[in-house]
Amino acid sequence: MDRTGKDETILEVKNLTKEFHVGGKIKAAGATVKALNHINLTVKKNETVGLVGESGCGKSTAGRTIMRLIEPTEGEIYFKGMNFTALGKRELQKNRHLIQMIFQDPYTSLNPRKTVGQIIEEPLIINKIGNSKEERVRMVMDIMHKCGLREDQYFRYPHEFSGGQRQRIGIARSLILNPELIICDEPVSALDVSIQAQILNLLADVKKENGISYLFISHNMSVVRYVSDKIAVMYLGNIVEYATTEELFSHPLHPYTQALLSVVPDANPHARKEKIRLKGEIPSPMDIPDGCPFHTRCPYATVDCKHIVPKMHSINEEHSVCCLKYE
Repeated sequence: MDRTGKDETILEVKNLTKEFHVGGKIKAAGATVKALNHINLTVKKNETVGLVGESGCGKSTAGRTIMRLIEPTEGEIYFKGMNFTALGKRELQKNRHLIQMIFQDPYTSLNPRKTVGQIIEEPLIINKIGNSKEERVRMVMDIMHKCGLREDQYFRYPHEFSGGQRQRIGIARSLILNPELIICDEPVSALDVSIQAQILNLLADVKKENGISYLFISHNMSVVRYVSDKIAVMYLGNIVEYATTEELFSHPLHPYTQALLSVVPDANPHARKEKIRLKGEIPSPMDIPDGCPFHTRCPYATVDCKHIVPKMHSINEEHSVCCLKYE
């Protein structure tokens, strides 16, 4: 199905913040983990936006908060102009089918006690789609075929499949409700390299055929470059750079982005690229540094970076960066 309105905004995230309280029932007695810090993000129709950064930077928390699998502390999430954060339980359930998620681990995201057919059919039953069992089975068979699964696999169980095949089952489950946005949380990181390409190509085919938008979460810059139209770079719960894929890879501006890209393998075996080694360890999200959160590891940090919190600055229509150097 070819959906129209290519420039339509599907997802708009405004000042999204998520804090977790740890270490005691009384808030004052524990500590606060600031997993997301006023992030802003936009995904348009039939667009893939990559969300990248090191493990623990808040990428998966962002995906789950946008899905409202966990509730935000502050901020707003708009889906096609509808305030998703303001929806009550009943309205949320009514609209949740429009946003689906593909999880990182195909080994734990599927119920081992259910057959493939039951796993894919379950969202139809929950959302009361299909007038009969026969109609739902036809819908499941159709989506299995699109995802490269055979009809005779309908009655088999997840443990009988390889990792790549299990992820195809997960993708089929996410597609059965005909969503407009799919949040892909490290969908290929648990798979062998040879299988990764098959799954990425499947996602690309689905996007082309159905006009679906993706928020693609990954720590692998090469994978994100392959699938994304735009990329947002995260560090300690903050988006520090946002640009089109071509612009980001050709002109990275934030020192953190430059460091990430410096270790990405080059297609040219004769190309020489100096690796940027960051000093120190990533600070704890329970003790985020004052000023720029990256200043403790930044090779270009100044005195101002220790005290002034940088704001996102637009370089051009395709590129924004959060760094005092560009303000």
